[in-house]
Amino acid sequence: MGGEDGGKMLAYNGSMSTRVLLVSRGMFHDGLVRVLDAQAADIEIVGSAENWDEAKALIERLQPEAIIADYRYAEEMMADMEQMAHDAAMPGKILFIILDENKIILYQRKQFTDITIDRLIEAL
Repeated sequence: MGGEDGGKMLAYNGSMSTRVLLVSRGMFHDGLVRVLDAQAADIEIVGSAENWDEAKALIERLQPEAIIADYRYAEEMMADMEQMAHDAAMPGKILFIILDENKIILYQRKQFTDITIDRLIEAL
């Protein structure tokens, strides 16, 4: 692990992988990092934000290809999505994860249920 984003950037490998920004905190964040690090060699976590305002600041700088966010940020994030959709730095995929309902919801409203790490990687 290494890198910098104001102390929170996590970078795992330099291979051709999907660059992901996490918007989460606490045990949800820690578990997500652990699972992705252990199970997904083709995913590079380029940064981590504890809230949407912090994530917006990182998007331009880190240029992630995807965002994985705790669903509790969905309403706040989706309010900005339409406005940011034409920004070249905006990631092509936004995934909201709802742990208590065992779902991943893509920003485009597609849902995956019975979540496994394989389904998460498939969604990316």
